[in-house]
Amino acid sequence: MRVWEALRKRLPAGWSAWHSLRLRDRRATFGEGDFVLAHPALGILILEVKGGQVEERDGRWMQNGRPLDVAPLEQAHAYRNLLLSRFKDKGIQAPSIGQAPCFPETVADDQPTEDDLNGIVVTGHHLTWFAESLPALAARAIPPARRGSPGWLEALHAMWGDSWLPSLSLGGRVKEAAVRRLSLDEAQLEVLEGLLENDRVLIQGGAGSGKTLLAAEASRRLAAEGRKVLLLCFTTPLRKWLAARLEGSGIEVHTVSDLARRMEELAGRAPPPGTLAEGEIWTHAFASAAEVCEPRWDAVVVDEAQDLQPEAWRFAEALARGRRLWAFHDPGQGYWPERSPPRELFGSTYRLPRQQRCPPGVQALADRCLGQPFDERALAEGRADGSVASVVVPEGGEVTTAVAAEVERLLGAGLRLGDIGVVSLRGQTAGDAAAGPPVFGPHASVRAEADDMEDRLVADTFLRWKGLERPAILVTELPEAELRRLPIRLNVALTRATVAVRLVGSAAALARILPDRPPSGA
Repeated sequence: MRVWEALRKRLPAGWSAWHSLRLRDRRATFGEGDFVLAHPALGILILEVKGGQVEERDGRWMQNGRPLDVAPLEQAHAYRNLLLSRFKDKGIQAPSIGQAPCFPETVADDQPTEDDLNGIVVTGHHLTWFAESLPALAARAIPPARRGSPGWLEALHAMWGDSWLPSLSLGGRVKEAAVRRLSLDEAQLEVLEGLLENDRVLIQGGAGSGKTLLAAEASRRLAAEGRKVLLLCFTTPLRKWLAARLEGSGIEVHTVSDLARRMEELAGRAPPPGTLAEGEIWTHAFASAAEVCEPRWDAVVVDEAQDLQPEAWRFAEALARGRRLWAFHDPGQGYWPERSPPRELFGSTYRLPRQQRCPPGVQALADRCLGQPFDERALAEGRADGSVASVVVPEGGEVTTAVAAEVERLLGAGLRLGDIGVVSLRGQTAGDAAAGPPVFGPHASVRAEADDMEDRLVADTFLRWKGLERPAILVTELPEAELRRLPIRLNVALTRATVAVRLVGSAAALARILPDRPPSGA
């Protein structure tokens, strides 16, 4: 502590000092330097500190009257060799390195006559005017200056390691998130047990709370008991994703609209083309299917239940008449305010309390966009660790070019194309243009319902992304003016991400969503 205090107060300009610089080489050899001092032009000085009263009697070094196990410089010599080895391992040419003993509790102004120590011993007396004594000490202890490789001083500081903020690369976070999401947590298991004990249950949970995972697992358990299970969802991409994961289980997976249309057609009730207005087609299909369907399943499970229109619920009720009906919904993702699950169909309700998909910073931004209380610290930390970032599209620039550049950055961070999704805030049918899915630089994208979507870069609208997820999500088509139900669109888009989100748009559009954003490319 006395040496540290002297260095803190009297270290000359240009010098740096580290205490307890611990090293370990590739052969597991360990060493510790009590203090290591460095000067860019002169090199490195190792101080070996011995407390108490130190003196030499009859050729033997004593500490508080007892013989020292090793001579004052012996440990410093060994440490010097280890330090040279560590520089070599790093491919760095070390500068000149010297060593000196330091006896802070021994007061003396003379020096031992022993030739290897004469002129380099630092006592408590020297510490009191260290700024003046260090230059002479360094000139005596450090060999003639040998230029080290550029960056040797920074490498020395890195070896000391003044801070370690545990973090994962984006690629590492992808792997960690995949493992974390494979199993149900205690709260979800509790809900699952409650489901199995009740015939009519409505389960509410926010984005990323595990609704789809729980719906699939509940369906799988019923099917394993020999029950016939129908799993309904709202979009074709989610149907394909669920069907692939439940293949071989005997569970039937359909979108509610496709199943209604199929039953309507099989019953010969489909209206002739052109006889109904566009808004009446599905109303007719659901009504006709509800009249002709037979409840041939033991259980009907509905995912993304907040999106079903009232006519679709009458159809679902007819399918589950006298049987089990379980539904999973999230009001925060309800794009159509007039739609919601009819509570009278359900005897019990459960709430999933915790979201586990999104990083805290992403969830905080999603909550902010919804106008809900949000964790400002989590959002700030998310921007600092790269889980939340923005990409500015220059005035006159192309969104596809900006997205392509960000995709390349993500690939360079250890992600693969199948880990990246592009979510547009446009409406459901806007992505079905004749030109096909967009191309981002060298990477062609596919729609969310593509058979090979698992391994491809997927670009689609926010509604077609519902129920799906990707480690990295790039949100595009950010509006500079008002957009219908923008908070819901943003909430859906942001909460698709399990590791990171990138908001891609003009400076003006980004400012509306993420004020005081850090520089582009963060």
